[in-house]
Amino acid sequence: MEILAAKPDSKRPAIVRAATSLFAKRGIDGTSMRDIADRAGVREAAIYRHFAGKDDLAREIFLSWYGWYTGELQRIISGSEGALDKLRAIVRHEFSAVSDHSEAFVYFCENEARFARGLPAGVMSARRVLAAFIKAGQTEGEVTAGSPDLLADMVSGALCAVALAWLRTGRRIKLNAQLEEVVRGCWRLIAA
Repeated sequence: MEILAAKPDSKRPAIVRAATSLFAKRGIDGTSMRDIADRAGVREAAIYRHFAGKDDLAREIFLSWYGWYTGELQRIISGSEGALDKLRAIVRHEFSAVSDHSEAFVYFCENEARFARGLPAGVMSARRVLAAFIKAGQTEGEVTAGSPDLLADMVSGALCAVALAWLRTGRRIKLNAQLEEVVRGCWRLIAA
């Protein structure tokens, strides 16, 4: 996944990496433009050539990540597999995201509520994608009756909690070694 493509000579990738790292560690409100510039090795003015301000930068980073993340979820749920196999692919996607893009993942989890309410037209929310997965599973009789939104929130919350706990505990074990256990736990939440 590449966040916010840029021209080859651009400082934009360094700015985005620095901002993502700092936002994940300190939060958006706890990070200044000066902090981002120092971490990126650029002058503060260089950031303003690419972004209108810190909020614009934070939103663009979130939307870039969110677009990638939900696009993968959409691809998974549109497959022909059954609900359990789709759930396994969703868990694998979550684990891959946290393993390969830890700072962006933390930033994403901690700021989803902040930015997901104002998604641009055409960008589907992860909640809606997961609710569609639940509804399809209910139609097939594989997923329990109940509120698709609530069941989607339960699965999403469980996955995010597992991933963040794995990061906080210093990655002592391979996350993929727990894949089937997490799939079984999430399946118990939603299975018919």
